[in-house]
Amino acid sequence: MDKPKRKIVTAFILMLCLAVAVVAVYYFISRRTGEEAEDMAEPGSEIEKLIQKDLDTKYPATPSEVVKLYWRFNKCMYNTDMSDENFEQLLKQLRKLYDEEFLADKENSWENMLKNFKKDRDEYMSRKRIIAMYTIEPSSSAVYGKLDSGKCVTIMCNVMLKEKAKRINIVEKFMCRCDKDNNWKILGWDEVNSEDSGSEDNSAKK
Repeated sequence: MDKPKRKIVTAFILMLCLAVAVVAVYYFISRRTGEEAEDMAEPGSEIEKLIQKDLDTKYPATPSEVVKLYWRFNKCMYNTDMSDENFEQLLKQLRKLYDEEFLADKENSWENMLKNFKKDRDEYMSRKRIIAMYTIEPSSSAVYGKLDSGKCVTIMCNVMLKEKAKRINIVEKFMCRCDKDNNWKILGWDEVNSEDSGSEDNSAKK
């Protein structure tokens, strides 16, 4: 190969390497910018995550996930100091998990539910009581049936409350019903039993 051809080939290789380097740098910057944008878009606190959770298009797929999300809302609302505005936004989100029949009850109107939640939250804080942890029965082992020609299921859950040095263990049974959109909604719940390590009040009603 003569010198002019070698120069042309060398120049071509250099240009090709430069082009690859430019593309690599552009890809790296674009990816980093995209990741940073996603990080900025991702809510930073549990309050923000729950408020911004899209329950209209990304509703929990199983009854166990619905009950788990119910307790996630409760844990945040009862354990966290927040503004009244955030508290109301969380309650609006939580109500999306409830069955229409449950919400139609006068006792479960927005006004009554907000008043009762705030009263319970204030009591929790004054007694230094928190929802420490909860475990939800898997949907695969839950008891399924029919209610008013619709599918229903019973989900068991275990909840542990902490009040200073005391521990309160509670077992609750949730009833969920499948609505017209095939979403599982909470129809109601009952406390099965509770074990208290010294406290006089076993109530954990939400």
